Amino acid sequence: MQPAFNPPENGHYAELLCPSCGGQYQHHYRIEVFERDEDQDTGVHIIVEKGSATIDQNLTGNPSMRRHGLNIYFGCELCHAYSVLSIAQHKGNTYVDFSPTAKPT
Repeated sequence: MQPAFNPPENGHYAELLCPSCGGQYQHHYRIEVFERDEDQDTGVHIIVEKGSATIDQNLTGNPSMRRHGLNIYFGCELCHAYSVLSIAQHKGNTYVDFSPTAKPT
């Protein structure tokens, strides 16, 4: 689904809206970074969550089929839904997607 934003104030700081209820009170709780050379099977995967970072080479969950990707996980304060904002690079294009995800464990 396409991300939605409140209009930015003075051209800055547009608020990302919850894909479930349209609310603006979301908290990100996990960030994943995927880095690899074009079409490579291996690369670097970094997770930042709960005050620590882990690094491995597991590219499962990379939103890009060919290159770099980024996942930012959110929980909505209003409706308690969980979602992930994904940014993917593919053949020089950058794609953005917002989708529901499971509650974190």
